[in-house]
Amino acid sequence: MKKSIYIFFCFFLLQIINAQENNKVFERHFTKEKKILFRIVPENKKMFELIKSNGLKITRYTLTNNTQTNETVINDFLHPYWETDSAKWLPLFRKDKNKTGFIYNAIFQNKGDTKLSPQQKEKHEKMVYDLMLLSCDFNAEVASACGLFFADSTIASNSNYVYKIAVYTTTTSTMAKEIYSVTLNSSILSTNKKITGLDARSKNKISTLKWKAIDYKSDYSGYNIERSEDSVTYKRINSTPIILLSSQFEKNKEYIFFNDTMPQSNKKYFYRLRGINFFGEESEPSNIINVYSSPPVNSVPFIDSVFVVQNRRVNIKWRMENNFETPLLKNYLLLRADKDNGIYKTIYESKENLKYTDLEPRQSNFYKVAAITHNNDTIYSYSRMATIIDTIPPSPPNNLKATVDKKGIVTLQWQKNNETDLQGYKLFKANALNEEFVQINNKFITDTIYTDKLNLKTLTKKIYYSLAASDNNFNTSITCSSIEVKRPDTIPPAAPLLNSLYPELKGVKLNFILSKSDDVIKHIISRKTGNENFTVLKELTIKDSIGIYMDTTAESGKTYSYQVTAFDEDNNSSVSKCLVIKYQTGYRKKLNNLAYKVDRTQKNISLTWEYNEKEIEKFILYRAKANEQLTIIKTVNGKTLSYTDNNLNIGNIYEYRIKAVLYNGDESIISDAVKVEY
Repeated sequence: MKKSIYIFFCFFLLQIINAQENNKVFERHFTKEKKILFRIVPENKKMFELIKSNGLKITRYTLTNNTQTNETVINDFLHPYWETDSAKWLPLFRKDKNKTGFIYNAIFQNKGDTKLSPQQKEKHEKMVYDLMLLSCDFNAEVASACGLFFADSTIASNSNYVYKIAVYTTTTSTMAKEIYSVTLNSSILSTNKKITGLDARSKNKISTLKWKAIDYKSDYSGYNIERSEDSVTYKRINSTPIILLSSQFEKNKEYIFFNDTMPQSNKKYFYRLRGINFFGEESEPSNIINVYSSPPVNSVPFIDSVFVVQNRRVNIKWRMENNFETPLLKNYLLLRADKDNGIYKTIYESKENLKYTDLEPRQSNFYKVAAITHNNDTIYSYSRMATIIDTIPPSPPNNLKATVDKKGIVTLQWQKNNETDLQGYKLFKANALNEEFVQINNKFITDTIYTDKLNLKTLTKKIYYSLAASDNNFNTSITCSSIEVKRPDTIPPAAPLLNSLYPELKGVKLNFILSKSDDVIKHIISRKTGNENFTVLKELTIKDSIGIYMDTTAESGKTYSYQVTAFDEDNNSSVSKCLVIKYQTGYRKKLNNLAYKVDRTQKNISLTWEYNEKEIEKFILYRAKANEQLTIIKTVNGKTLSYTDNNLNIGNIYEYRIKAVLYNGDESIISDAVKVEY
């Protein structure tokens, strides 16, 4: 039976190998220190028969500067062992008579079944031939017996060689025809690829090993699996090499799976792999994995009892359905969900203590037990339900806030409660804190936002809101802290009174009475000239019972309009009546920019000035010596802005002043004195 399985597996792999090669023969080589191993692979059985009858000649050349020298015949007649060469065949039969017998028959006695059709016979011969080649992959001695292996032990280090393979033309000819050549560097040593990624899972006493063999297809023809009980001493557990077997249904197969029955239960075993290269040599061990051989578990977890105690807690007990299997599990998890088909979460785990008291149950509780095997498989129990009659109200809502627009639309928002059985919210309203709050919603509010419409035609300026949460059992929380909302004020304040405007020398004096409304926060005094817009003169943020303001920026001869505006907390405003005045005092503003320059060479003092008033008839200049009265020294035209005083005496201090006279008879205030030392 083992031999049949071996033949069947090998057949499919060789079909894949042969489909990839197109030469009459090809070779595989493996370079070691001072030795190179070669495997000859004929393309088909016809080529192998030619090698068997005529033989191969293997010649080596040293390659130096692209020139071949030092011709050396490594093997002058490579062929299978002779049919009658007992000295070579008998040792192989003693090692493995089944395998050697198969190889011997494949070479010499494969005559086929006479009952087979030509097509069946050809197919059978090809299968035998492919299996023979695969046997050569696993064993260098078998490959040598088939005439498909040779080793060159006469190489030098750091040399380039050319190996030529030639087949003799006839069985008696000394002439050979070259059919293949390969160039090698003896300093580049071959290595077996490290095998990684060995993994395993187990159930009961069966371990299933897995590795990605497709990654090593060009390195290994098969694998040996080794097992250990102490991770030190390993023994091979497969009788024949394990290969990657593909079929028409698994053309892209990548992994090899291998099942092993572990001898004992409750014990840990260690596994590793060794690859078999195409020269029959094993690689270094792969990564090591350990697997626990757990005893078989045939029952499922079973919840013995579920008791609700004082409507506050739930006691749960469980075991395996077959109580004898209860201690065989690695661990137990207790899971809970709000619904039978909901998301279950672990609330407790233990290997030995198989009971638990749920101190924080929900209103509806579904429990399951998950039993974890030593190989990390999970077995679930059926669910059991426990119901708590809810008498505990939710927590009061938090972070209640409100905004209101001018139309009286109030938008209330709050933070969502965490209770899973929350049914909704109740909203309460009152006109004052000392009044009873009244619920304003007749259905539960299920969102965390709500809008309310305020009545604006009322004298009550403020409104108060509070909120409570209710669960599915109509348990209602205490109300949260109330919040105050100010009704929007759409009524302007009482208008202020602007009583009179009075011209004074310093400016225009305003007399007014401020608005008497309680919610006024500021007054603004504004002024305009002609068709200009009103501009702010003064903002009053504190009520002024005197009601007087002096506009010192008014200019004589101009006409001004004044008004007072009151603003309340909601920016509603009311305006006083507008009063108009033409500011006339009989005096115009003082000329302040009288300048001088002393010229002692020309013996004069030059005076210059500026004055931006219109309709100026003349300027009158005054002069006085120290401790003397002012006298007029000159009257100049209203367009003249300079004067030179030539009537001077050296050693005096002169004081100059000037004033303007308008055509309407108004005069400016005489300027300040300018003292000049001459």
